[in-house]
This record gives sequence, C-alpha cells and structure tokens, in this order.
Amino acid sequence: MTESAPGARPDQPRPLPLRAALGGLKRGFAALSVRNYRLYWWGQVVSLIGTWMQQVSLPWLILALGGSPIQLGFVAVLQFGPALFLAPFGGVIADRIDKRHALIASQVAASFQAFVLFVIIATGIVEIWMVMAMAFVLGLVNAVDMPMRQALAADLVPRHLLHNAIALNSMAFNSARVVGPALAGVIIAVGTGVTGSTISGVAVNLGINTLTYAGVLTGLLRMNPREIRRMDRPEEHPPVLESLREGFWFAVRTPLVLWCLVLLGGIAAFGFNFQILLPLYATGILDLRADGYGALFAAMGIGSLAGSLTLAIMQRRRAIPLMLGGGVVFSVLLVAIAASRNVLLAAPLILAAGYFSMLMINTINATVQANVTDALRGRVMSFYVTVFAGSAPLGGLFAGFVAEAWGTPAAFVTGAVLSLVTVGVVALGLRWAGRRGSLGVTMLDT
Repeated sequence: MTESAPGARPDQPRPLPLRAALGGLKRGFAALSVRNYRLYWWGQVVSLIGTWMQQVSLPWLILALGGSPIQLGFVAVLQFGPALFLAPFGGVIADRIDKRHALIASQVAASFQAFVLFVIIATGIVEIWMVMAMAFVLGLVNAVDMPMRQALAADLVPRHLLHNAIALNSMAFNSARVVGPALAGVIIAVGTGVTGSTISGVAVNLGINTLTYAGVLTGLLRMNPREIRRMDRPEEHPPVLESLREGFWFAVRTPLVLWCLVLLGGIAAFGFNFQILLPLYATGILDLRADGYGALFAAMGIGSLAGSLTLAIMQRRRAIPLMLGGGVVFSVLLVAIAASRNVLLAAPLILAAGYFSMLMINTINATVQANVTDALRGRVMSFYVTVFAGSAPLGGLFAGFVAEAWGTPAAFVTGAVLSLVTVGVVALGLRWAGRRGSLGVTMLDT
C-alpha cells in the first residue's frame, strides 16, 4: 500500500516523472528502431530539404522573371494537376509491383528534372514557360511516386508501429520544411547581393536539390528486401479499371474514410495555398526580401514539425476532435494572418497555422490507414494523394485569381471561410454516419 503525503487527496495526480517524460519522447521515435524504416526516413529528410529549396525558389524566380499571381497558380496546376488523373493508377501499381524498385525509378526521374532546371537557370536561358514545363514533368513523376511512398512506409514497420511511422514521416517532411526554405532564402539573398541577380541564388538551390536525391536513393538501395512486409498477391490480377473501382468503392462506402477525404480535399484546396500566397504576402504586404520570405516558410515548418512531434509522442488520440478542431483553428489563423501587417506578428501566426494543420492532416492520414486493409492500401492511399495533391492546382489557381483581383489578404480570408464551411459539412456528415452505425477505428494508438 502506498502512503500519501499528509493533507494530499488520494486521487490527486502526481507530477509526471522525468523518466516518464523521456519514455514518451522515446516512444515518439519507436519506428526508427526498424533498420529499413530508419534508412528510408533519413533518406527522406536529406532529399526533402532539397525539395523544399526548390519549392521556395521557383515562385520567387517566376516573380523575378515578371510573372503574375495567376502564373504562380498555373505552376501549381501543372505540378499537382497530374495527380488528379494519374495517382489512382499509381495506387494500382503500388498494390502489384515491388514498391522499392518503383520508388528508385521515380526518384531517379525526379532528380533528372531538378538537374534540367539547374542547367537552364545556371546558363541564363530560363523562361517562365520552361519552369512550367519542368513543373509538369515533376507532376507526372509525383503522381506515381506519392502513393508509392505512402504504401511503402506502411510495409517497412510492424502494424503496431504504423501510426508512429506516419507521424515520423510528417516529421521528416516538416524538418526539411524548416531547413530547406530558410537555407534557400539566405542563398537567394546572398546571391542577389553578390551578383545583383536573383537567378544565381536560385541556380545554386536547384543544384543542391539535384544532389540531395542521393540521400533517398542511398537509403532505398541499402534496405534489406527480405525485411519488407509483403502481402500475398494473386497470380492473375483483375483489369486495372476494376482494381481502381474496388479501391474507390471501398473509400466511398467506408464513411470515416470518405469524410476524411472530403475534409482533406476542402482544406487542401482552399487553405493550403501558401506556395502561391506567401511570396505575394512577403513582398507585397510585409515588404520582405528573399531571406525573410524563406524565414516565413521556415516558421510554418517549425509549427508543422511541432505538430508532428506532438502526435508522435501521444499514446492515444481521438481522431475526430483532432481533425475537426485542427481545421477550425487553422481556418481562424488564416484570417489573422490576412489581418497582420507586421512580420513579428505574422511569423508566430504562420507557425501556429503549421502546428494545427499538421494535427489535422496527420490524423486524417493515420485514420484512413487504420481503416484500410493491406490489400487495398496502395489504391486507397492513391485516392488520398489524388485528393490532397489534386486539390492544390484548383485551389492554387483560385487563390491566384482572388489575389490578383482583390489582393492577397482577400485570398487568405476567402480560403479560410471555405475551409470552415468544409469542416462544418464534414462534422454533419460524421454525425449522420455515426447515427447509422459504427464509424470504424477512431481511437488511434501510437
């Protein structure tokens, strides 16, 4: 029997010991104990730093070449539009072939795209149409690559570590989103100061991105294929369209998966337009240079990283409150960002937006994966990618038109209102579905 201190209530919670806190932190990185996943994760971190350097550099380059907000929107259409049509086929491929080999091929293709961009920028022959053409090439590669990555990560860890691996994937993405934009902004600013041209710094960033693909390729090549979980595949596969229909109808007929995808699509289309709006906001509203612009992107990355770490450490979490609550707070923060005219206020707001967006997005991802079988995972996650990445071009084009017609703050506010409407519709849909029967797995264990 444990004695209580004099005057203490028996049910009074005790302070969390340091050992327990450290145990929670260790639990947050549990999936990294698996060698194949560890190789994959570190390769992703290195490669994604370069990817974010490119993501930040190209909008700045287009503005430097005299481009308009609408042209920024068109770049988003070309980069993410192919996912609308091709990502589901990538999911079928993921359920049929060796994902690791397919990812090696797609990463080689993506590195070639980055190298071509580096050459045309470094030689000074770059024009806006060339940037758009390379954005389309990258979009074609990513349409197959993204569902493959989602499915492979699930095959690298035991099922009880799946949710932790999803959170760590997001941490890799957001760690890179802290380092990549900040580094890219400084390089562009230094290049502009030394040479008087924005293009020199952008060229350096694209060269670095080309080299960082070596990280993910090295990780994939060093994996032990025998330790990758493989599902039993039939000797004969049904036709591709039939396979697509099977995955589609599973998503539609599973209410929790369906409403997760609706929420994801609405927020991605109307709220996640920072690639188009942040350069306009940084230059037109806050009057920042390239390094300040990169710092704003890094602030969002810090918030997103903190959100991912929060979810990785949590032992159990209720999916629906995190998704809906995160969506509401994120939308309100967009309005606050639109009203801010001071970088000292805008940066913390952007950081907070990154935090709550990750609480929502990671929980959506984990909830979908928790409610799908291994046999359908590639196809269902391809629809996840289709909704997430495919909404971006439509939303980006919309944000570009609104920003050009009524200004960048109006684009933020419009996106916030439409995001809130999406959250409301999804809340009603989940309530209705819950009354009709079980929603599925809504309590997530990390």
